[in-house]
Amino acid sequence: MILKNILHRKVRSLLTVVGIGLGVMVVVALGGIGDGLVAGYSGVVTGSGNDLMLIQADAYDITTSNFGEEIAAQVATVPGVRAVARMLVNFVSTEGLPYVVVFGYDPNEYAMEHFKIIEGHTLSAGGGRRGKEILLGKSSAEHLDKQVGDTIRLFESTYRVVGIYETGVGLEDGGAVMTLDEAQKLFQKPRKVSGIGVKVKHIEELEVVQERIRRRFSDVSVSAAGDFASQQQALTLVKGMAWAISFLAVIIGGVGMMNTVLMSVFERTREIGVLRALGWRRGRVLRMILGESLLLSAVGGLFGFALGYGVLILLAEAPATGSLIQATFSPDLVVQTLLVIGGLGVMAGAYPAWRASQLTPLEALRYEGGQGDGFRLPFGGMILRSLFRRRTRTILTLLGVGLGIATIVALGGITEGFITQFTDAFSKGGTDLVAREADVADTSLSTIDERIGQRIAAMPQVSNVSGMIFGMVSSEELPMFIVTGYHPNEYAIQTLSIIEGQSLRGSRELLISRSSADSLKKGVGDRLRLMDTMFRIVGIYEGGGPFEAGGGVISLRDAQTIFGRPRQVSMYMIKLRDPAQADAAIAEISQRFPKVSVSRSAEFVEKMPDMESMNAMMGAIYFLAILVGGVSMMNTVLMSVFERTREIGTLRALGWRRRRVLWMILREAVLLSLFSGAAGVLLGMGLAWLAGQAPMVGGFIQPAYSVELFVQVGVVAIVLGVIAGLYPAWWASNLNPLEALRYE
Repeated sequence: MILKNILHRKVRSLLTVVGIGLGVMVVVALGGIGDGLVAGYSGVVTGSGNDLMLIQADAYDITTSNFGEEIAAQVATVPGVRAVARMLVNFVSTEGLPYVVVFGYDPNEYAMEHFKIIEGHTLSAGGGRRGKEILLGKSSAEHLDKQVGDTIRLFESTYRVVGIYETGVGLEDGGAVMTLDEAQKLFQKPRKVSGIGVKVKHIEELEVVQERIRRRFSDVSVSAAGDFASQQQALTLVKGMAWAISFLAVIIGGVGMMNTVLMSVFERTREIGVLRALGWRRGRVLRMILGESLLLSAVGGLFGFALGYGVLILLAEAPATGSLIQATFSPDLVVQTLLVIGGLGVMAGAYPAWRASQLTPLEALRYEGGQGDGFRLPFGGMILRSLFRRRTRTILTLLGVGLGIATIVALGGITEGFITQFTDAFSKGGTDLVAREADVADTSLSTIDERIGQRIAAMPQVSNVSGMIFGMVSSEELPMFIVTGYHPNEYAIQTLSIIEGQSLRGSRELLISRSSADSLKKGVGDRLRLMDTMFRIVGIYEGGGPFEAGGGVISLRDAQTIFGRPRQVSMYMIKLRDPAQADAAIAEISQRFPKVSVSRSAEFVEKMPDMESMNAMMGAIYFLAILVGGVSMMNTVLMSVFERTREIGTLRALGWRRRRVLWMILREAVLLSLFSGAAGVLLGMGLAWLAGQAPMVGGFIQPAYSVELFVQVGVVAIVLGVIAGLYPAWWASNLNPLEALRYE
């Protein structure tokens, strides 16, 4: 009977399965991306034969870790250590690929044995005789269409491909390898490394050796190779964001399925009454409805799992994302997906099953279908009255579609706020141009030599240049804290409004944002440890850009020290003597300093690689919102049409033409979508506000809303309504009046 009931309305059941499948697809795809990154990080560390891994203490991620390579020689003398291997890792953009992971290793150390050469030869220990050498992973060679003997350009340097390797680790096979010395030159990190791998003499002494290293070197963090990935805060953040988006997708799918099951109960009220009259107990009715819900969830879940795996494969094969994403599933993800599928079935079926089980035989047998659930609007005409014929169905639809719209509004508002904060900070400081390193995959990886800033400052059209460096630190006390470094006497720091204490005057002093001070319960005179260095809080400020608002400010020299970037900055803020000459200044700076990307301050944020990634993510969320919301709404409108078949037949018999019926249903769908959009705007603004109140992150998130964002939301709502209403409207307009009047 359960299967028969589901197949009674094939189109409705199919749309429900698709809606559930799309939600599960998001869970599987985003969860797989997170698992792939964890597997990639683990593979990089364990595949090279490391037993232990050392990175800079309190570093947010291995790519932000930066410390002196001389520690490697000292670690090698620790009792129980067999060998050490130094590593430098960074991301670059090249030849159309936004993310290519470049690893630097010493060819004489054991880590290079991990790279199996399938074409060409390995790196020369003393450097190549015919120029700079590089190895490409099998995947990156395919995406870049490179072979042994070809050349590749990274920043302003040209490298000759001497070999192609394969390790089985997606992060490595989608990247490149060069000698450690060459990587240090390329990334302007002389005698610096991201991490040091350690092999122990006896594996049973692993914990003992780990403790010896931890006691001797306070400025590094040491972990077992197998635990390394789970301790990276960047991966934790990525997985957290993935689950947040997945949760919304699952809720939308669950609401849609609850709507379907509930409408099925309404439609079969008299049938349930007959079953109760024949002796079915309430528990048996409840189990029947729950069984239908669980079966729908299981079919939709299997469909979604297959769809999610297909999306992962496409992303892993795509040139733009293949270096970072691999189609990997952990046992935990499989279990979590099964729990989501089961939870969806129970969540969506619980209320409809309870409602069906509470029906008494007499009231169920008296039920007349299509009469709604007792709610009528005294105004609004036929369209509004039709929408609210089923109050529960309409509310569930508003909730399901509104959540998708809310996600768009929340993320759009956060992005707009990010742009506004940056632009305001630049305008208050009088910044005309902003310069960062060219071809970096992430602004946090930008590195510019201070000598370039000095030469820019000497240009006749330049009035002032102010450098800054920023990075993220992480510890038990500070899971995510953005540290910005400014020169105390340069103009950029003056955009901060000191509300307590004083501004920076010397080293080891820290200014902290109001939101961070509240989160950490710190005040002027307190101390805070950043990257194994203790700082004294001398002032609390408001204002600044998003980096400053979410953390603290120290002197430029202190920041260069703790981030291991001596005489380097992340970006330069440039004042011109005549702002009207901005285009000429940009052209001259770009020509004289090809390693630098410079743009007007008002355009800088939109050209950041981080913002391009954010826009790509927003586009994907827009698509998902339209797809998932459209399926859910189409199901609702179709159920409404089925329920009103006899009414539509009466209208046709009274002379309504097909076109008039079509436009009526289509207008209902668009109006319902616009209501959902309005609810989603309010919900999205609320979600963004809540995100801004979160500890440590609140200062970074200051939502702002533009007219363009609301126009986009309106367009999405209208498109949703049209997509959802087309098939039901066509079906209704093609009803034969005689058949419709006979419909039961």
